[in-house]
Amino acid sequence: MLRSLLGAIVASAVFALLAPAAVAQMSPKFRFLQFCVGCHQYDGTGLPPDVPSLRDDLSYLIGSPEGRDFMLRVPGVIGAPGSADEVAELLNWIVKSFYQGNADFTPFTAADVLSGRERPMHDPIQERLELLAGN
Repeated sequence: MLRSLLGAIVASAVFALLAPAAVAQMSPKFRFLQFCVGCHQYDGTGLPPDVPSLRDDLSYLIGSPEGRDFMLRVPGVIGAPGSADEVAELLNWIVKSFYQGNADFTPFTAADVLSGRERPMHDPIQERLELLAGN
């Protein structure tokens, strides 16, 4: 009995110590570092011209319905692991962390992410060129 009680106390203590790390690993920042930084770089500057800068290019993306749709359909968002809520949280974190403009921003929702997942982008570079040509 005492052994079981001590085992439960030790297990609870270990869980209490590890739980914050598990939560941090699920944070939007952690997801960005794990899944986005390879192309968009740590500071969000991207790899122009093929990978847009999250610092410089978000204005035309979040400022129009076409730009928001583009963000929801890029391969990195379509293929991002996690639930639609988690991906929406990641997109919102990206905008809050890197966007340097003044435009009002309507946060992305899980429904937005699900809609984007239904219509994957086949040529993101070409679609971005077309989007830029319209601005």
